Amino acid sequence: MAMVACRECGHRVSDGAQICPACGIDSPGGVTQMEIKRVSRLTGSLVPMAVWIDSNHVGTLTSGKSLTYTVAPGIHRVECGLQQAGNKDGAQEFDVPAGRRLVIVVSPSKWNGKPSFSAELA
Repeated sequence: MAMVACRECGHRVSDGAQICPACGIDSPGGVTQMEIKRVSRLTGSLVPMAVWIDSNHVGTLTSGKSLTYTVAPGIHRVECGLQQAGNKDGAQEFDVPAGRRLVIVVSPSKWNGKPSFSAELA
């Protein structure tokens, strides 16, 4: 992780720090966004897919839909699973840079629902 200046006090902190040790502000390196999109597909399209970011449930996706979540820059773990199964079928870590939005496309397998991930900066 890179060192950046705190957006409040200027103290040098890790870009993934959750709290500045000098002034106590949340997300001293700034905030950015992750957009998670589910590929539109006929097979399994009616089954919602649950989404977790850093072990926090952030919502569900149906076929062709997306959700946007604000995070601190740094590495975040995205987990997805078909809601009917009730488990996390796939996971991947993504490095979200400061000042950029990361778009993650989730494509569930048409055979077993296990998701695969691809990402690009927007």
